[in-house]
Amino acid sequence: MHNQKWIPWLYLALGLAQAAHSVEEVLTGLWKNMPEVSGWLHAKLAFVPVLHWSVEVFAAANLVIVALLLGFSPFVFQNRSWALWVVRVAAVIEVLNGLIHIIPAVARGGYWPGCVSAVLLFGIGLLILFKMGRAHGPQNL
Repeated sequence: MHNQKWIPWLYLALGLAQAAHSVEEVLTGLWKNMPEVSGWLHAKLAFVPVLHWSVEVFAAANLVIVALLLGFSPFVFQNRSWALWVVRVAAVIEVLNGLIHIIPAVARGGYWPGCVSAVLLFGIGLLILFKMGRAHGPQNL
């Protein structure tokens, strides 16, 4: 149970890291790369749509993501069982989100929009999964 007390705070940190990540993505023009990246995915997985988003739509989508993450935090602090499921899902998504930004930066040998704050998403997400696994057993990861 000792590991459990950190989960709400780590989840809140994950939401704040996503806020910073969203700002970094918008300010560095990630939305300009969306057609290329989603087009590459679409060529491999036909069900993935090719995305052509304006900066306004991209920023709004990121705002909704941050609002949802932070909006769930009171329920996580109340230790609601369904909210802990949300934490686990959000942590997995943010670990993957972090990797999706870090891998192109490493492959290019330079900056990729969102890669700086992606390190926070990846690290906090992994820490959440580790602590939840320790508190509840590996079967719940």
